[in-house]
Amino acid sequence: MAKPAYQLLLFSLLLMSATSMTFGQDKELDSLNNSLHKFSLQKNFEADTNYINTLNALAFKLAYYKTDSAILLGNKAAALSKNISYPFGEAEAYKNLGLTYNVRGNYDSAFIVYKAGLAIAEKNHLAATAGRIYHNTAIVYTNLGKYPEALENYFRALKMREESGEKLGQSSSTNGIGTVYFLEGKYGDAVKYYTKAMDLAKEIDYKRGIEAGYANLGEVYYRQGNYDAAQKNLLLALEVVKVTSDLETLAFCKNMLGSIYLKQQKNNDAIREFMESGLVAEELTSKEYKSRSLIGIGQAYLNMHKTDSALFYVQEGYKIANDIKFIELLRDGSEILSNIYESKGNDKQALFYSRQFKIFADSINNQQAQQVTANLTADYEYSKKELLLKSEFENKSTRQRWIIFSAFAGLFSSLIVVWLVYLSRQKEKRTNHLLQQQKTEIEKQKTAAENALSELKAAQTQLIQSEKMASLGELTAGIAHEIQNPLNFVNNFSEVSKELVAEMKEELATGNTQQANEIADDLVQNLEKINHHGQRAADIVKGMLQHSRSSSGTKEPTDINALCDEYLRLAYHGLRAKDKSFNAKFETAFDESIGKVNLIPQEIGRVILNLINNAFYAVSEKAKSLTPDTKGYEPTVTISTKKENDKVLIKVADNGSGIPKKVLEKIFQPFFTTKPTGQGTGLGLSLSYDIIKAHGGKIRVETKEGEGTVFIISLSLNDTV
Repeated sequence: MAKPAYQLLLFSLLLMSATSMTFGQDKELDSLNNSLHKFSLQKNFEADTNYINTLNALAFKLAYYKTDSAILLGNKAAALSKNISYPFGEAEAYKNLGLTYNVRGNYDSAFIVYKAGLAIAEKNHLAATAGRIYHNTAIVYTNLGKYPEALENYFRALKMREESGEKLGQSSSTNGIGTVYFLEGKYGDAVKYYTKAMDLAKEIDYKRGIEAGYANLGEVYYRQGNYDAAQKNLLLALEVVKVTSDLETLAFCKNMLGSIYLKQQKNNDAIREFMESGLVAEELTSKEYKSRSLIGIGQAYLNMHKTDSALFYVQEGYKIANDIKFIELLRDGSEILSNIYESKGNDKQALFYSRQFKIFADSINNQQAQQVTANLTADYEYSKKELLLKSEFENKSTRQRWIIFSAFAGLFSSLIVVWLVYLSRQKEKRTNHLLQQQKTEIEKQKTAAENALSELKAAQTQLIQSEKMASLGELTAGIAHEIQNPLNFVNNFSEVSKELVAEMKEELATGNTQQANEIADDLVQNLEKINHHGQRAADIVKGMLQHSRSSSGTKEPTDINALCDEYLRLAYHGLRAKDKSFNAKFETAFDESIGKVNLIPQEIGRVILNLINNAFYAVSEKAKSLTPDTKGYEPTVTISTKKENDKVLIKVADNGSGIPKKVLEKIFQPFFTTKPTGQGTGLGLSLSYDIIKAHGGKIRVETKEGEGTVFIISLSLNDTV
């Protein structure tokens, strides 16, 4: 239940510079603005370094929540400093601009201004400013998951801050180093640097730094499974919170203590801590902590076999996690819900949430795997730098120890060579032993093959899920085209209405009320049109959200004609957006006598989208294969519906090249595709077949080589609304 990267939010970000934000911030802003006003009354005030310093101080204060104003102030301070050759002011201005871009998530711009500020600071021997810029740069790298680069900049920041004697800055950068090691899973190093950071905070009696140090150590020990040490440090952090009144730390520590008690099977204690964390979360308006607390309470009740209470709390926490799209909490909540339903004998829901758990867990694992892969090369290249940087700050004798170590390493290498020569001479004596090893290896390979088979089956399941999600991506361009039209109407009518308002004001000013009333009537009509087209855009977005939302497995009344028409147009515009040369005619023939049908719209929508995309692909390929002098061929895709007795038929037809007889029997098999490598997974028709079958329907194909193909879906009308 621990919160990832808590250290970044609580301590490193708070200490980006030697100044921390205080509760009297409004008063400070008023004071800074008053100072600027007083400066502006003086002659040549823009050449006054005190004026520039005040601009920089205000820019820093505004960086967290008024980024536009902070950027304007930062640019002004940089320009004025350059005009009067004031390097400190210019470097500080670039530092504040970088901070603001980092808050905005505009990391490329942050790197650019940090680089400019660092060059000025180092050229003019401004160690304190250089230290702050290195520290802030490290935070950006940490946010990007580039941990080797983050460490390099934290160590450089630490060096500069030691030169300038900044204890608070040293504590901050040391804590940052600990944070990176924590994120890398190097818990021993994390403990070492968190402890150093806290010791530095104690030297200057910086309560928030001490509080963060204890909390950080508590989380590291929790990850290591040392629950007694974790509990001890979290309780010490709570003692400091009594002084600082930091609600964020209070919620975090209470949540962590609840997680520890869960591990120790102290369920009543866990419920108490999670309840208190939830109350603080309400005060903080923190949905994340609220969700963590509710899910933790549910787990405790499940441990106590109180499944009804467990279900209530976990469902509430799961809803909040879904609202904020917090994958880690959705993963944990899904796992607990699956266990709850399994204990209640509801196998269907247990299976559903078990699958949800696997989806969320795979998503997290994939992100972690990508991060590890991205950092492998950087880790290797940085290892040498890391050793050198550490040596500058930890102990002057470290280099000598490494030199001695290198000498022993050379001697050890020589011994290895001698040992290898000896082994080669003993080769004949080891023949029987090697044969036995080969036998053992064969057994291992057999086991590995069996494990590989299991992994392949799991990969197959994941591929099927990926195919389901792929349809959402195919809709994106079509959605963009469809939503642009009503937005254009809204913009146009808004401009016209704006002009009408101006005219109405003129008429009212001259006393011509009749003409003003006529203009008002026109305004009402325009507003109705704006509302109409705005609702159209809202409907398109609603449809997109319904498609992207995970299916609940529940049927609902659906207008099948509207569903077919919507996906036909979205598919067409999506393909047009990807390939401007693509062009095809599409037609519809809908039976209006069909009432609403109970079905799962997201699932049937995926089937229709897949069939339409295949049809457009077929006619496009046929058009490309024809010679320029071929006349008379017009690529056409048709979708139609028809009521036939107690069934509804959906037909998707194309006049492409048809499907060869030799592959016709295979088209519904998983992973079979006639498309070139990289253009299809072979899962679309297989999934479509499974979806239609699950609806109690049938899907079949009629084709004639050289003339085209028709896919026919048959669904029961017994559930017609």
